[in-house]
Amino acid sequence: MQKFTVFSILLSLSVILVISDIVAHNYVQDFEDPSAQEESTAEDEVSLETDEDVALSQEEPATEPDLTVLPSALSTELFQTAGFTTPVLKDTIFSGLVFQFISFSDQSEATVYNWNLFDGESYVGSIYEIKYPSETGSFQGYLALRERAMGLTDLGSVNEVNNYGDASFYFNHKNKLKTVHLIIRTGRDIYAFEYSQSFHETMKKVFDSLGPLL
Repeated sequence: MQKFTVFSILLSLSVILVISDIVAHNYVQDFEDPSAQEESTAEDEVSLETDEDVALSQEEPATEPDLTVLPSALSTELFQTAGFTTPVLKDTIFSGLVFQFISFSDQSEATVYNWNLFDGESYVGSIYEIKYPSETGSFQGYLALRERAMGLTDLGSVNEVNNYGDASFYFNHKNKLKTVHLIIRTGRDIYAFEYSQSFHETMKKVFDSLGPLL
């Protein structure tokens, strides 16, 4: 009987030690329901994505640079004063080429207008009005036009006369011998004129009047 009592005491002590060890090492948690752990992880991931979405939505959207469109200074009155009977200006889309052969599509600061000039039903020529926000911009634009025109030796040659505006040059086209190509810089603007030689005397009066338009 004494031996059985000692054995019972030892067995009880062993059970107590085992239970204490299990509690101390949190073994019970390791055998929790796996699906419960997965649900907890999924909730954490959803919460993280939601926080990222909120942060992205609070960011300011990218904006395009604010480019000011400069108004045209040309009017039919200018050409009527110069001597045209019934001048008509019809706007057209600028192709990126001045005179359709000088590349000029890289002028991001410039506002470019392209007009077709008529006197009644008679076609006179085309006009390019290139407006810059500063005289520095128009000066650099003029230099770019002159340099690119000088590089077109297979089409013609540059004759810089500087007799209109602040600076001007003719492009003498090898094939279009009866067509005048003239580029004028005045203040912050550049004007390019392509017209029949028969209108030259009248067009000269237009060129002389460009300065006061600024």
